[in-house]
Amino acid sequence: MADDIFLQCVSRAETTRDMTTFSFRIAGGAPEFSTGSEASDDSHTFAFAPGQFLSLSVEIDGRPIQRCYSISSPPTRPGTLSITVKRVNGGYVSNWLHDNMVEGMMIAATGPLGRFTYTARPAEKYLFISAGSGITPVMSMLRSVTDSESPLDITFVHSARSVDDIPFQEELEDLARSHTNVTLAFAATRMVADELPDWTGHRGRIDRAMLERVCPDLADREVFLCGPGRFRSEVRTSLMAAGASLARIHEESFGFSLPAAEDDSDNGVVVDFSRRARRVRVAPGTTILAAAAAAGVTLPSSCGVGLCGSCKVRKLSGDVVMNHQGGIRPREIDQGKILLCCSEPLSPVVIDY
Repeated sequence: MADDIFLQCVSRAETTRDMTTFSFRIAGGAPEFSTGSEASDDSHTFAFAPGQFLSLSVEIDGRPIQRCYSISSPPTRPGTLSITVKRVNGGYVSNWLHDNMVEGMMIAATGPLGRFTYTARPAEKYLFISAGSGITPVMSMLRSVTDSESPLDITFVHSARSVDDIPFQEELEDLARSHTNVTLAFAATRMVADELPDWTGHRGRIDRAMLERVCPDLADREVFLCGPGRFRSEVRTSLMAAGASLARIHEESFGFSLPAAEDDSDNGVVVDFSRRARRVRVAPGTTILAAAAAAGVTLPSSCGVGLCGSCKVRKLSGDVVMNHQGGIRPREIDQGKILLCCSEPLSPVVIDY
């Protein structure tokens, strides 16, 4: 169950040129715990599963704003709670945190939230794939596995623009060297052929060939995939082409951003709102709710992360991939219902709305 808590910043550290890790102590909201002589009398514990996230609340220009951030630290380190935030152009909260959050400051949060955790999908072998700040929940999971000396077989693949943009690179390489059950691979999407000639990572986007090379048995693994929408869409397609089952691909996405302005091309999947006689085209990696909002179609929504259920509708036909956070029951899914805020169409879809 999610709790309202208060966090006090204890440190901040540059992770890449545009990502910062903020570490906190729990200042209230749960039973007391002991972290040794450094803990103050009002320290509290915070139980969460690796891969879960927090909803932070900040006041900017006189109005409260909430944003969700994955916890990058593992639950195996009870005295630590960290988030790693990428500075986003135009992002209210990410820029506020980078510009204002310093040691000693307090911030309100709600959590833990989310079902993106390997502990909910027991298996012997996993494939973790991330891009950009999508690495944060995956780091929590990998750190949990290695801290506990678990024998789970982990292949970890991360995509970044360049080698300098790979978060936690040194730590990841150390973990792979010291744990024989961890296989690590990087992809640099904007690296030219003659740049860093000694670098052995993949140059270009993650594709089927790269995935099959670094993880030949990917069809036998539970896959946890986190990153921008189009990245997830492309990697999902590559995984399925290589034999992975959609039922074993688990994705994380919270909140939605409007897609780029539509052009006159036929890219995307058509979604029809039957009772409104409206049709929108949903680009790869975009949720139905985001595409509808960009097209001027107003739909019920609140949380934007698949928690509240306010955007629940009945799907009359078509297939979607839905990454919800508990806002819909299994029996409702069996009845054909979906949450628009976290559903991406895989084929033309007709919605009873």
